[in-house]
Amino acid sequence: MIGLPGEGELITCPQWPGEDAALALVQAGWERLKDKQNMERLHHVGRALASEQHLDRLLDLILTSARELVSAEAGSIYLVVGEDDSRELLFAHTQNARVTWPAERFRMPLTSKAIAGYVASTGSVLNVEDVYELPADAPYEFNKAFDQQTGYRTQSMLVVPMQDTEGTVLGALALLNRIEEAYGELRVVPFLAEHARLAQSLAGQAGVAVKNANLRAEIELLFEGFVNASVTAIEARDPVTSGHSGRVADLTVGLAEAVNRTPDGRYGGLTFTDRQLRELRYASLLHDFGKVGVREQVLVKAKKLDPAQLEVILQRLRQRELEEALDLLARAWKGGDPFDPARWEQVIRDRRDQTERLIHLVRQSNEPTVLAQEVADGLGLLDGLSFTHWSGARKQLVDPDDLASLRIRRGSLSEAERLEIESHVTHTYRFLERIPWTRDLSGIPEIAYAHHERLTGRGYPRRLGGEEIPVQSRAMAISDVFDALTARDRPYKGAVPLERSLDILQDEAREGALDQDLLGLFIEARVFERTVRPS
Repeated sequence: MIGLPGEGELITCPQWPGEDAALALVQAGWERLKDKQNMERLHHVGRALASEQHLDRLLDLILTSARELVSAEAGSIYLVVGEDDSRELLFAHTQNARVTWPAERFRMPLTSKAIAGYVASTGSVLNVEDVYELPADAPYEFNKAFDQQTGYRTQSMLVVPMQDTEGTVLGALALLNRIEEAYGELRVVPFLAEHARLAQSLAGQAGVAVKNANLRAEIELLFEGFVNASVTAIEARDPVTSGHSGRVADLTVGLAEAVNRTPDGRYGGLTFTDRQLRELRYASLLHDFGKVGVREQVLVKAKKLDPAQLEVILQRLRQRELEEALDLLARAWKGGDPFDPARWEQVIRDRRDQTERLIHLVRQSNEPTVLAQEVADGLGLLDGLSFTHWSGARKQLVDPDDLASLRIRRGSLSEAERLEIESHVTHTYRFLERIPWTRDLSGIPEIAYAHHERLTGRGYPRRLGGEEIPVQSRAMAISDVFDALTARDRPYKGAVPLERSLDILQDEAREGALDQDLLGLFIEARVFERTVRPS
């Protein structure tokens, strides 16, 4: 019986076959062991390739794994890009254990005259013992530019096609200079047939992984376009807040990255992955999408009355001024009073002055600032005023709903309108929850749903509090309030200075509404400088 090291089994011969046969048997055992080890390594590589979805990291992993499998000193990956007659070869990634070279991606014509192009065009495998000694009739040639620029000496080269499951060539994997140790020295030797088989197996797995990564990138690009189109739709409905969603996304992701950089404190153990950061960015960009479900006259309401309503009231006041003057003149004529020009000019001036005071009162009340008590009291003057309607009937000069709007103590919205605006959060959630999100983006609806909640339980729409609010939503709440304070494009208010805005946020945090720890990071890491620079 002959034992094979590492196999854990014995090969039994019925009789001693002789020295040559025994050596052959041992060699066969070693080959079996090597094949088994290679299969295990390929299986391990395959699992690693399947788990990596970022294309650049995937290409790096493919090259590292391939070089390890065949003991290659260097390698490059070329990808076929474009369609049909416009196809090109992209020099996508490279590694070299001997020389450091600031390689940059570049495109080249997809031609069979170059070694990589030949493999990508034909799907053939090339195993070249020495690229400087190619046969005279070879349909391809070796490009010496890299060797000349770096002083590197390429010798043996193994190039295999990267194909998907349908046999479409996606690119070429080129491995350079197989290294072998002999007598304590490293030397460059040719690649063997077994190395070509290993490289082909890995290239097949790599081709599928690259195609999946490309498909994922295309899907993400498609979704990015959808998100941007959605933001455009939001801003078209509410041009006053144009840019708000993008700024909130920038600030919120910046705050999450600050959390990642902070090893201690309440959130020291929290780390947002790249996928979670992308999820947070999309949730922030879409957090106000529900505004498409709010009436436009409410959504863009800058003052308590819209311009048309204000114009009607002011026109009625002028009409009333004229009616009163004519009424006084008519009664005087009927009573036989003599006409006195000076007296009537004074009457007209008095009526005009009264009208001007009422117009000023209406305009002052219409502003979204805090309503002063004396102004609120003055609105009582409008209660009993009437005018002659076109039908001939006497009607109240200021409609009750308009008068109630003018009496709003702060801001421009009535209670019903405020609730309608707040409903945009629920509209956002109902819209987002209908989208079949991938697993790594599944948190978007809930994150966006809670961005107006407050830790005190006084937010909306669900009155969540404390730990019920996702940490991503707490971060977004800080960014949302900060941008609303500092925005310079709101017609109903001026931009609050940076220092005052930060003081307001700190007041909110001290009252327990905003997350104190996240706000501390927001200020300490100067996340706010992403959208507002100190003056």
